[in-house]
Amino acid sequence: MILDKKMLHTTDAYIKRLSDAWMLSVKDFIGHYPRAYENKSNVAEYFSFVNLKEKSSVICEIEAIISEKTKFWKNLTKAIIKDKWWFLSEAVWFNQKYLTQKYKAWDSVILFWKPKYAYWKLSFMSPDIEFVSVNNKSIKPVYPEVNYIPSEWFEKKMEDMKIFMNDAKNTLPDELIHKKHFHSKKENLLKIHFPKNEKDFEEARRELAYEELYTMQYEWLLRKKDLEKNTFWRSPKIIMDAPFVKEIISRLPYPLTNHQKIVTFQILKDMEKDFSMKRLLQWDVWTGKTIVALMTAIHAIVKEDIQVAFMVPTEILARQHFENVQELLFLFNIKSDLLVWSLTAKQKEEAKSRLRAGETQMIIWTHALIQDDVHFKKLWYVIIDEQHRFWVEQRKALEEYCSTSSKNEWIYPHILNMTATPIPRTLALTIYWDQDISVISEYPAGRKPIHTKVIKESERELMYRFIEEEINFWRQIYWISPLVSESETLDIANATAMQESLQYIFPSTNVWLLHWKMKPKEKDAVMAEFMNNTVKILSSTSVVEVWVNNQNATIMCIEAAERFWLSQLHQFRWRVWRWEHQSYCYLFTTKEYKDQRLRAMEQTNDGFELSEIDLELRWPWEVYWVRQSGIPDFKIANLKDFELISEIREDIESHMKLK
Repeated sequence: MILDKKMLHTTDAYIKRLSDAWMLSVKDFIGHYPRAYENKSNVAEYFSFVNLKEKSSVICEIEAIISEKTKFWKNLTKAIIKDKWWFLSEAVWFNQKYLTQKYKAWDSVILFWKPKYAYWKLSFMSPDIEFVSVNNKSIKPVYPEVNYIPSEWFEKKMEDMKIFMNDAKNTLPDELIHKKHFHSKKENLLKIHFPKNEKDFEEARRELAYEELYTMQYEWLLRKKDLEKNTFWRSPKIIMDAPFVKEIISRLPYPLTNHQKIVTFQILKDMEKDFSMKRLLQWDVWTGKTIVALMTAIHAIVKEDIQVAFMVPTEILARQHFENVQELLFLFNIKSDLLVWSLTAKQKEEAKSRLRAGETQMIIWTHALIQDDVHFKKLWYVIIDEQHRFWVEQRKALEEYCSTSSKNEWIYPHILNMTATPIPRTLALTIYWDQDISVISEYPAGRKPIHTKVIKESERELMYRFIEEEINFWRQIYWISPLVSESETLDIANATAMQESLQYIFPSTNVWLLHWKMKPKEKDAVMAEFMNNTVKILSSTSVVEVWVNNQNATIMCIEAAERFWLSQLHQFRWRVWRWEHQSYCYLFTTKEYKDQRLRAMEQTNDGFELSEIDLELRWPWEVYWVRQSGIPDFKIANLKDFELISEIREDIESHMKLK
């Protein structure tokens, strides 16, 4: 049913504001849930009993209320109020002149807000105010503002929508509601919009969040099953040859971990199906995902004489991968090519020509070279490294680009996405709903754990001495700062000033600067000098996260570490994780920082454990992962509710079997 002004007893202007926010129907309106509630049940009768640390309710009497203009032409409404002991206080509102018409001297009212104590008296700035009545709500829902329509407006208009809430139909299957002992949709809507107590609100919020996530997951799982059954989009079967897999493993320079063996088997079994493998390989740093991808690529190339595309986000990573895989590819007589921007026009054209002819069996390239003139002869397998750096639109475009037509069907390649940023499983199941997930978190034996420590300002001098000793042993240091240069608003470390400071502290040492504002050639030149050990200390921003691994760098220093999330700090830290030398990660904080969150970095090297802590804090997952994944905004569910995803998927699978 479409919303109209008669239904809401409002104006055309308000209806337009709602429609601009895609709130077009009654369902949309009653689905605009409160984000929180304010508890007004504990009403103080005396100012001395009011809690100054949180929002409080107090019953009082108005002595006088006036409205006046300020020098900035704003309207200021003041009320002198008194409690039962006749102690006086003050309440102030801006641009709410109507209050002088609504409230008069001697009216008994309830104020709700966080008061301030100054000049020997309490004052309330823009508090909620209402007459004392038997109908005063003890629990007040707080709605998100929509196009400047405030929470109070929605609270009032929801009363007009009660009749529609009574007619609400259940979205969840009846057998699931019975099994979970859930309330009906009608009951939950009434509880969330008109809660009688905190329990009502929280219970309704959780059940509605479950329903929202269930609906989303159900639609996605149906879509995934439809894609698997779609005969128009087919993928070639690549049957696993177990003896050949053992031969590949026997030629590796080091033994595989159990996790690597399990994930290799999962990928190879996926490729035996006639619909496209879409698998996400999550790995913690230094757990060896590249060798797993390479083994599956070698198996596919040798057994089916196909082509494999290995996609990476940056040219320098492409070059590193290309150099690292040559020895193993040579053992199996596999021809590979590198396709990056820095190649000459002639070199690029030659590489593209070899691709078209099928001479190149494995191409390592960057997404910037996805162009109409790059064609494959038999592309059956695509590996996307650091896939979290590609936005959802880029990943979709890449997958469509790599598909080829044959007769009356499209040949869709098998796709392996890889990410080195550990994502909590509950969140991964939502973001990557269309993919199966594999995890490598087991470290190869023999690697020394990184020594991580949060450094106090008083310990800096000792740190500088230790670093000087390490430099004398020909070790190198990364020094990370949050900003490129000085900020007018933030008093935190920046890479430019840090480079100058470090050069002063270590005058006989080469200290160079690296940041994202530099041109690609400049960044490559700096990294080349650092890789050659000409530069001993690299003062950098977070851009270092995507650069190659320098085996001689053993110390990672991070300024204003509290400005980074733990998963990002973990990514920095692994840049200095070594086999042969002890490595160190030192976290410097600003003076006022007292949070114990960084202590987790001292206590664990497990990236997945750190990602769970990040998830508890919501950021950056809410800002980065969820937004970039293409997931729609939730009406009531939040990241905390994602712990329900595994349970919801099991419920959906059970329901699908019953149908």
